[in-house]
Amino acid sequence: MDKNKKKITSAFFIMLIIVVLAVTGYYVINKKITQDAADEVKLPNTEYGKLLAKDLDTAYPKTPTEVVKLYWRFNQCMYNEDDLSDSEFEGLLKQLRRLYDDELLSHSDNSWNKMLKNFKSDKKKYKSNKQKISSYIVQDNDDVKFGEEKGKECAILYTNTLVKKGSDRVRLYEKFMCRKDSSGNWKILGWSNAAKEGKKYFDNSEE
Repeated sequence: MDKNKKKITSAFFIMLIIVVLAVTGYYVINKKITQDAADEVKLPNTEYGKLLAKDLDTAYPKTPTEVVKLYWRFNQCMYNEDDLSDSEFEGLLKQLRRLYDDELLSHSDNSWNKMLKNFKSDKKKYKSNKQKISSYIVQDNDDVKFGEEKGKECAILYTNTLVKKGSDRVRLYEKFMCRKDSSGNWKILGWSNAAKEGKKYFDNSEE
């Protein structure tokens, strides 16, 4: 009789442990599913939200072409989006400035306050002129000209940007110079108008 009681008691405890483990497992799995769903809901679904959430510490663009494409992405969003709050606009500019070389940022005209003022002024002009950055094309990385600038790796590449102004369409060709910083990241050192060279490159690339 004692042996039977021991068997029943052992079986009871085993069943109890199984039930506890099953309940615990259910709550752990359910919590994980709930957390994943919550994280998915929190993911930004707007362009400015995605750009603000972009982690440039862990996911910095790998090539000069990718850096300049991201530069235009920021500009297109900042100039085209009419519903940005001041904090969102400033957040985008802070992200954009992380693509700039320290030498470019060291110029007095590129201080935070002056740059913010200039961007806001330009955006007002865009809006009053019914102007939009419609699209942009950046030179393929395989065609980028690489060299050296002040002992650091540098790259020169062209962009082709379509700007709409009312019913008019204007193409802007620019030459960008990027340079690797001490961390090995490509940063924008500067850019200039390059109508002749840029047009020649993009016209030939479309043939």
